[in-house]
Parts: sequence; C-alpha cells; structure tokens
Amino acid sequence: MPKIGMEPIRRAEAINAALDCFCDFGIDKTTMDMVAERAGFSKGIVAYYFKSKRQLTIECLKAFLKSYQLKIKSEITKGMTPIEIVRRVVEITLPPVDEENEHKINVSDLDGIVKICLPQEKIAKLFSQFVSKAAIDEEMKAIMKDIYTSDVEGISALMQHAKKKYQMKVIDENEAAYALLTMLYGLSFFRVTGFMPPGKTENREIAFHFVDLLFGI
Repeated sequence: MPKIGMEPIRRAEAINAALDCFCDFGIDKTTMDMVAERAGFSKGIVAYYFKSKRQLTIECLKAFLKSYQLKIKSEITKGMTPIEIVRRVVEITLPPVDEENEHKINVSDLDGIVKICLPQEKIAKLFSQFVSKAAIDEEMKAIMKDIYTSDVEGISALMQHAKKKYQMKVIDENEAAYALLTMLYGLSFFRVTGFMPPGKTENREIAFHFVDLLFGI
C-alpha cells in the first residue's frame, strides 16, 4: 500500500473537526480557530489547506455526502436482492435513535471505509444546516442537487430491476425513488428536534414500511 502523505491526512482531520464543530456550535458560529483547536493543530495549517471558511464548508459538504455513498457501496454484496439493498440504504441513512452518539464523526476513508462514522444525532444536525445554507448558496445547492440526482438514479435502477422480481405497484420508478429519498431526509430532519410518531421513540420503521409497500410486500 502506498504511503499516504500529510496533506490528505491533515485535510481529513480538518474536515472532521469542522463537521464536529458544526454540530456543536452551528456553521455560522464556527471559526477557523475553533476548527484548528478541535483538530489539534494550528490555525495556519487549516488556512494552508482551506483558504477560507466558505471553502472549508463546501469541502465538508462534499466529504459528508460522499461518505454516505462510500459506506452504502461497501455494504452491498453481489448476492443481495434489490429490496435488501434499498433497506440497507435506509439503515445507513437512519441509524437507530438509541445508537451511541459520543463518537466523533468521521467522513474520511483513509483508514478504510469501515472507519467511517456517522452518528445519527450528528447526521440530522448536519443535514439540516447544509440544506439551510444551500437555500442561499448556489454552489452548495448545485453540489447537493448532483448528489441527490445520483441517489435517485441509483434507487430508481434498483426498482426497475425489481419490477422483474416482485409484484410491484410502482408505475414510475423515478418518482418512487424520489419519494423514498424525500422521506429519508424528512425523517432525518425530524430527528433534530426529537419529533417522533405519537407514542414512539423511533421513526425509521416508517421508511421500512414504505419500502415494503413499494416492493409489494
């Protein structure tokens, strides 16, 4: 295995530290000094790799969204059925609410994809903040739209394949994929405030039920 230079390591450490700060203080209140302190090195190192806080924020968004795709792809095996794959997407996007959250977020795969850590509470906080920023930032909006388009296309392809295997009632697999992605993000946003279905402490079963309905189960 080729030796990894310091640049990708430092960049990854800064991005992870920034994401952690975003969770604790919010994007607007996070400073480069705070990121450097959380990462354990000087502000000069952060400024060397990221010329501005906006550039750092954009790189954080890219790394955060990419980490999902890496984690999902790593857990999909050749023998899995389309419904098993889609359910795995739900499991990764909406980890159990009672899952331990003291772990620091890690969106880097430098130590292997298995080391990517996306605690559910932090996932929801980051999603809501990035969407809010994208509403007024055209570059961030374009980044998120590209990722979402790729996600919808992937889920849609699975549903197209599944039509040959299941008695699916889905007429338009693209709209069905779009609806599922919308549900996943919506459920994630509700977790920010702890808003769950009446009498329940978890909301991801709603997504699983929706997947079963789509696949005619």
